[in-house]
Amino acid sequence: MKKENSQATPLNPPLSGGKSHGNPANSGGIITASGSTTDYKTGNWINKTLKFVPENCINCTLCWSVCPDDAIILDKEGNMIGVDTDFCKDCGLCTQICPANKNPDPAKHALVMTDNEEEEF
Repeated sequence: MKKENSQATPLNPPLSGGKSHGNPANSGGIITASGSTTDYKTGNWINKTLKFVPENCINCTLCWSVCPDDAIILDKEGNMIGVDTDFCKDCGLCTQICPANKNPDPAKHALVMTDNEEEEF
C-alpha cells in the first residue's frame, strides 16, 4: 500500500525569483521564477542590442510578459523604464508583440534591435 505524503507539494508555488525592480507585479505571470537567467550576465555575447524608445511606448507591458530572460525593467507603477542588456539575449519576442512596433514607420517603434559594432582586436 502506498504511503501518503503529509507534505504535499502545492500546485501553485509561492511567487519567487526574478528581479522585481521594486514592483510586485514583476514576480507575477505563470512562470514564477526566471530560473538561472538572472544569476548570470549572458547578454554580452549577442550581436544585437535592444534599444528602448520611451516616448513611443504605450506601457502595455506585453514585452515584459513574453521576455524569457527577465530583461524588461518596470518601475513600481508597472511602467516600462528600460531593458537590462546584461540579460537580453536578442530573442526578439518583445519586438514582435509590441503594439507600437506594428506601426509601419520604424521611427514610431518602442523596441528596436540594433546591430552591435564589431570591436577591432
